[in-house]
Amino acid sequence: MNLNQREEMQREREQILATIAENRRVDEEQAAKLRDQNSAYRSDLLGQIDYNRRQRDQQQDERRRLEERQKDAELEYQSRIQYLREKPVMQKIHPIRRGLYQSQSAGARLSHRHHSATFNH
Repeated sequence: MNLNQREEMQREREQILATIAENRRVDEEQAAKLRDQNSAYRSDLLGQIDYNRRQRDQQQDERRRLEERQKDAELEYQSRIQYLREKPVMQKIHPIRRGLYQSQSAGARLSHRHHSATFNH
């Protein structure tokens, strides 16, 4: 082999090595770009999952609050009914007693009822 052929082969070899290096660099850039895209996609999915979870938690909290308000309203309703059942009907009470009931406080009425019940026995 002569010197020219060796130099030509050396140049071809260097050119091939440079092409290989360029191809590696392009492949690495593409792989990095794909990793970045996958990472962004993963982050978006995790964000969506977190958003959905928070929405579901808020809905469950709202349902619980609504149920509690409904229970409170039912208890208040039942308490009011019980009060009305126990409360004497003012139209059926003698006018003198009606005035007495209206002027006395709830505690005094309870005390008066208790004493009336004991005196009748």
